[in-house]
Amino acid sequence: MPWQLRIQYPGTLYHVTARGNRRENLVQDNADREMLLATLAETCQKTGWKVLAWVIMDNHYHWARASLAKPASQKPFCWSMPRRFPLYFSMILLAAGAAFACSVPVFRYALEHWPADPFQVLVFHRDALSAEQEAALGELEKKEGERANVLVRRVGLSDTLPPDLAALGKGVPPNENAWLMTRFPSSTGIRAPILSAPFHPETLQGLIESPARRELARRLSEGESAVWLLLESGDKEADDAAEKLLQERLDYLASVMTLPKLDESDIANGLVSVPEEDLRLEFSVLRVARDDPAEARLVSMLLLSEEGLAESDEPMVFPVFGRGRALYALVGAGIRQETIESAAAFLVGKCSCQVKEQNPGVDLLIKADWDNAAKASPVLDRELPTAREVLAASQIETVTSKPAQTPPATESPSEESSPWPLVAVAVLLVAAVYGALRLRGKGVKRRSTQRTRPRLDL
Repeated sequence: MPWQLRIQYPGTLYHVTARGNRRENLVQDNADREMLLATLAETCQKTGWKVLAWVIMDNHYHWARASLAKPASQKPFCWSMPRRFPLYFSMILLAAGAAFACSVPVFRYALEHWPADPFQVLVFHRDALSAEQEAALGELEKKEGERANVLVRRVGLSDTLPPDLAALGKGVPPNENAWLMTRFPSSTGIRAPILSAPFHPETLQGLIESPARRELARRLSEGESAVWLLLESGDKEADDAAEKLLQERLDYLASVMTLPKLDESDIANGLVSVPEEDLRLEFSVLRVARDDPAEARLVSMLLLSEEGLAESDEPMVFPVFGRGRALYALVGAGIRQETIESAAAFLVGKCSCQVKEQNPGVDLLIKADWDNAAKASPVLDRELPTAREVLAASQIETVTSKPAQTPPATESPSEESSPWPLVAVAVLLVAAVYGALRLRGKGVKRRSTQRTRPRLDL
């Protein structure tokens, strides 16, 4: 039932809010926000409103407005807004709903289509970097093959710096010529650094790879649905109990869950590079000791991925999928059958939104060749048949053919060899029927015109 129109009084303060259907985005970028504000300004000029405060989020907005004069009409707010803005975004949302969903499982779509967000590697230096340091950075910046998801930036402390970099540079000790600081991708909003230390090539190596991350990348590259990282608490009894519960539930889910059936259009459009029978519904558990020096950077990333994790001393589970994306943390008593099943169902279910930023998770810093892993198919690991087996299965038959005899010149070709007479007859019949219908239509129209012509009495 529609809401009744609100009565507008001069000088009254009103709170106006609206959000997208199914909480979908109303605006996609700053250009859309500017268009929305311009539309609001135009509306204020026509209605005498005054906007006292406003905020525009991705999928909703809030405005506080006052009516300074008696309104000329009691039209609802949406009627007063020019039509072009709602129509414009209705078309965007309709297109988004049709384009941003597919039948490919989330874990596979993420592996093939979601590049890992780059971590910010800031190298603060007072003097020129050494040749060894530059070589280490050059290896880090390579664009092909096995590489880490990083974005390197050299920052000279003697240069004029933006305010944010200048504030970070103040933390560099005065006796250090080169200082390495690594932060999460800007899209995460996490500002705490995962590393802040003197810049040495060995420090850089420990930043981008570790034994657990190499094993994680190997399992995901081979097609596993997800690797469940168990970050130990240090309490062996609690850690073993968490692993037992996790492994038993994952084994059960792998036996009862099924992968979605791939849509033919998704296969044709290249949304998945492996056939349906090669998709693997498989989970595994990987334990990481919280106090392992080799995994210090990985542990730091996991604990900083959500607020409050660093203060917890309980076991934690992070489902990792795609190109090293941690879904979220299950902590202590939160490691339950229900929460494990919920995370697993999301990972093996249909990708309801292809936009990476609209899905949960935080990317981890991992050195791997994800592009090659996404193209590889598990079918290559199968044992191929021998040439003898292929020949035996093909059942080749030898056929002896004779040259065709040329028909006599006086013999006319058969109707099967020349279909054009039938085509010509069909075209003539269609033309005749079409002409008859047109003539009949004109006659009906003429008689109808004669019947509806007004009578003139002179």
